Amino acid sequence: MALSGDGESWILVGASPDLRQQILAAERLAPRGGRRDSPIAGVVLVGGDVDAIAGLLVLRERQELTIFAPRRVLDMLAASPIFNVLDPQVVQRVDVAPMEPVPCGAGLTLTLLPMPGKAPLYLEDRSAAQQPVEPTYAAMIQANGRSVIIAPACADITDAVRAQLRDADVLFFDGTLFEDNEMIAAGLGSKTGRRMGHVSLSGPDGTLARLGDLACRRILLHINNTNPILLAGSPERQVVEQAGFEVAYDGMEVRL
Repeated sequence: MALSGDGESWILVGASPDLRQQILAAERLAPRGGRRDSPIAGVVLVGGDVDAIAGLLVLRERQELTIFAPRRVLDMLAASPIFNVLDPQVVQRVDVAPMEPVPCGAGLTLTLLPMPGKAPLYLEDRSAAQQPVEPTYAAMIQANGRSVIIAPACADITDAVRAQLRDADVLFFDGTLFEDNEMIAAGLGSKTGRRMGHVSLSGPDGTLARLGDLACRRILLHINNTNPILLAGSPERQVVEQAGFEVAYDGMEVRL
């Protein structure tokens, strides 16, 4: 996702492996007239999964930008020498403490909100019967009295999570799976959604039930290719739309 408060500079939330393709598809993110002059001023990282950080390597061409992330994620980057291609002379790494607002450029303010989650797959102890719970984060971005929350991963919608999401104007929330055992049923994996750090949309403790009463605009993102809500005419798509949720799509724009 790319956000801006001034229409000139942009802050990315997450850096997926297909970031180059996303930049090419978004005219506002295209390089400008100067040498190595990009409108991308910074990147907010809310977790250390490969899908959230691998795209940083696309931004390695000695352009000035700032990475905003919790200490745990910054330590993951520091432990992987490949990320040293982001030249520290021009790329700053800012340690963002949870629940503490910080200016992040482009006329925006960032606050990291703790979410229930798990460690990235590449840091798991695969011999362990049960993996420890580890916090991930949502990014609350604010400007001009308006707020957007981006929460691509949440393992459990607790009362504390609900309280943090309640005052957003727009909420982009984890829509990975419709059913908790969806990938197992499809024969494409051996893990439930919760085991992967994602609450499912359906069920009494699912997203539709737990967040259905929020007054904000609610948009689902981070949708797995097994999730039938991607199909416009599916019964599952109708269920989420009738519950007041939208399904994000490539190129979607939201203005506040």
